[in-house]
Order: sequence, then structure tokens, then C-alpha cells
Amino acid sequence: MKKLLFLIASLAASFSFGQNFKASEYPKGVYETYEDFRSKTPSSDPKLSEAYSTDNTAYRFDNLDNKGKREKKAFAISDGKGNLYIHIINLIKKFNADDRGQGVDGGIYYLKAKNVGEYLFVKDYFTSNSAAMWGGLIAAAAARREKVAIFEEEKESFNLFKNTDDFKKFMEVSYPNISLELEKQGKGDGKESEAQVIERNLAKITPTS
Repeated sequence: MKKLLFLIASLAASFSFGQNFKASEYPKGVYETYEDFRSKTPSSDPKLSEAYSTDNTAYRFDNLDNKGKREKKAFAISDGKGNLYIHIINLIKKFNADDRGQGVDGGIYYLKAKNVGEYLFVKDYFTSNSAAMWGGLIAAAAARREKVAIFEEEKESFNLFKNTDDFKKFMEVSYPNISLELEKQGKGDGKESEAQVIERNLAKITPTS
């Protein structure tokens, strides 16, 4: 009986986490609120500049219909070419309760989202606010590293993986049949980061739709 229940639970985990959020499916436009993002319904479609970035992480847009002023508040922006960008502050506000208390380098920008496995996926450099509070700037700098977040449709929030142990726990519960390879590959400057390890293993999830 125990074996049967485990099999049923494993099958349920394999088929119940399908996600319906694909970056390429968002119509061109500005999504002012989470609700607009959730329904894939743009609030408006102003003339925006192309996304630009100095580091291929933090992207910005200029609103050419508003004297070229920077677009700063929208929850998300789609360029209609398969590229979706999510506002960093609004993203943090939608973190799971356990993932709050994370800080970024500052500024207002958008992260480019993509689909990995079944999930809408972003990554950025985050620092634990508690590290900065108790250890000062040196501790905060030491704690700063690239982390991955995925959008979980059923929870209406983004799940931030602080490290590979955090990711492993998620996979063991959600996808127990997937064999993980969490050792960093490569050597020297070419050695994987934890974020790259997570992305590589997340890609093992087969999309259900």
C-alpha cells in the first residue's frame, strides 16, 4: 500500500506543475500591474525604445511617447518579439514569504525572463538584507551572488532559490523522479556558478504543454 501511495504521489507531482506562462506568448505592450501580467493583457502599448543594458542583466526602456523618459513602474514589458522583461522591485514584492529580505544593487530596472523547463525564469545578483544589517558592507558584498527565481503559477508568486540546497529541496518535493546533477562543471574561470547549476537541472523538467 505504501508503495502504491508513493507511486500515485510521484505521478501527481510529475503532472500537476505545468505552467502556462511563456515569455514568447506575451503580446507587445506594457503590463502595469501583476493582474495585467497574470492575464497576459497589456495595459497600454506606448512607443518604447529597444531594451538596453550595460551588463546583460539590468535592462531599461525609454518611453518615446513621453519625451524619452525612462519607463520605471510597469510590472512587466513585452517587446512582441518573444522577449519579456520583469521589473526588479515588483518581482521582489511577489517573492514567496520565505524568500523576502533580499536586496539588490540599487536602481530601477527590468530582468529579462525566459522559459527553462516548465517555468518562467529570471536571475539577478541578490544580497541578504540580514547580512548587510549584521555584518555591514563587507559582509553584504561577500553575500552578494547570482540567484535564480521562477514563477510558480499555483502559488501566484516567484520562488527564489538562494542556493543549490534550496533548489534540491524544491525538486525533491515537486519532481522526485528527476535525477539531479548539482556538482559544478568546468574549471577555473569557466566553472559554473550555482545559478548555472540550477538552470541546467531545471531544464530537465519536461514541459507538459
